[in-house]
Amino acid sequence: MLLTSVLVHFLSYDKYYEAEAGIRAVKNIPLEFGQWQGKDITLDERIYKILETRSIINRAYRGKNGQEVLLSIVYYPETKVDFHSPEGCLAGRGIQISKSAQTINLTYNKNKVKINLNRLIRQHGGSNELIYYFYKAGDFFGKNYIRMRLNLALNKFGRKERNGSLIRVSSPVFGKDYKSASIILTGFIEDLYPYLYKYL
Repeated sequence: MLLTSVLVHFLSYDKYYEAEAGIRAVKNIPLEFGQWQGKDITLDERIYKILETRSIINRAYRGKNGQEVLLSIVYYPETKVDFHSPEGCLAGRGIQISKSAQTINLTYNKNKVKINLNRLIRQHGGSNELIYYFYKAGDFFGKNYIRMRLNLALNKFGRKERNGSLIRVSSPVFGKDYKSASIILTGFIEDLYPYLYKYL
């Protein structure tokens, strides 16, 4: 009985520590950086239950010229839960979603960085939205979920960081001008990248 109590206490503490570590990690993503100013958007409690983590950012940013970007980050300190597909979360009656692959090129510390990501176009009524999403696990940034899981497995063997994140950004499209929306999202990711690299 004593051994069982000790194990239960240890596992409960371990889960609590992981949850707290995850919340601290996402809180390191600033509300203000570069030209962007953000505002947190409250999530319904059921979202936390569905995703099985409280390490979530749901935030609206505005650029100096009025650009709008919605940032969503779901972070697991120990990736024991499968990520939910953004396509499934964004779908609904009357909503059309098309998916393709895209590569963006960034500059970080004077080095060129290439990120392969997923590109979604979400159409609902007369409104269009451009969405980019990708995964991060250790040094891996990319669109491939299986590759992310493989990277996590390798990190466990190497006793490296074992956390994983899903990063999603979106911007409204005006008059089917997807090029302008793409420029906005790419610029936002470039400004955000140092914080993703350092804290997630």
